[in-house]
Amino acid sequence: MHGTRWLTAILALPLLVWLIAAGGPFLFFLTIFAVALIAQSEYHYIMDARSALAPEPELRWVARLGLSFPVLFSFWGLAGLFAGLCLAFLALAAFCMFRFGPRPGLLSAIPGEMQGFLWIAFPVACLGVLRMTDHGIAWVFFTLLLVACGDTGAYYAGRFFGKRKLAPAISPAKTLEGFFGGVILTLAMAFLFKIFFLPSFSMLPVLFTALVTAFVAPMGDLFESMQKRLSSVKDSGTLLPGHGGMLDRIDALLFAAPVVLIMRIWVC
Repeated sequence: MHGTRWLTAILALPLLVWLIAAGGPFLFFLTIFAVALIAQSEYHYIMDARSALAPEPELRWVARLGLSFPVLFSFWGLAGLFAGLCLAFLALAAFCMFRFGPRPGLLSAIPGEMQGFLWIAFPVACLGVLRMTDHGIAWVFFTLLLVACGDTGAYYAGRFFGKRKLAPAISPAKTLEGFFGGVILTLAMAFLFKIFFLPSFSMLPVLFTALVTAFVAPMGDLFESMQKRLSSVKDSGTLLPGHGGMLDRIDALLFAAPVVLIMRIWVC
């Protein structure tokens, strides 16, 4: 499984780099929308495994349509992102009003769908906003690098030095030693990335961004683990061999992307 995980990452990396660096804005936004759509579908799978009630397929498709608003509207910055979130909620509300007579129970599903928007659509849209900032391509790569280094450093530090559990009730395999290993590797790689790819930015704000992200990103992993544990689900899907589903792969990114965007706008 470990070898498969690395093989999948190595094969997918060139395509990912091309889509971000050379594919242009259109392909980038199409890509992040596809990622969000797959992750939202996997989120529905997790929620369905938890609920004894039959899923509402019509509302699910409206939610997936609504997902496109914040993600694609993020091309126009933060204003577009928040306008998209409002439109997504209005689409859900309008559909429930239209179907309230025969299906009044649809209304109770809106909070779950809104959690999906805030957990998946909003952070993915933050990547879209980040892409359109000055040096946006480098900042998108920086965000992905921070998440990858945190994950890799935590895995190997935990494997060789891990003793004290980080959150045993949620994810027994994660350790404090692994967490700090991830922080150290993240800061080291952020230092090098800043020198080569973000030379016009000050070092301290960039490293501070990396430090805050290194502490926040693991919460995304734990948040998804908590969701899966409540639903008795091991993986969100099987799309990525060795990684599980799309949501399994981007869980830390979903918490990291808004943090990097905030730091980029107000600190760096």
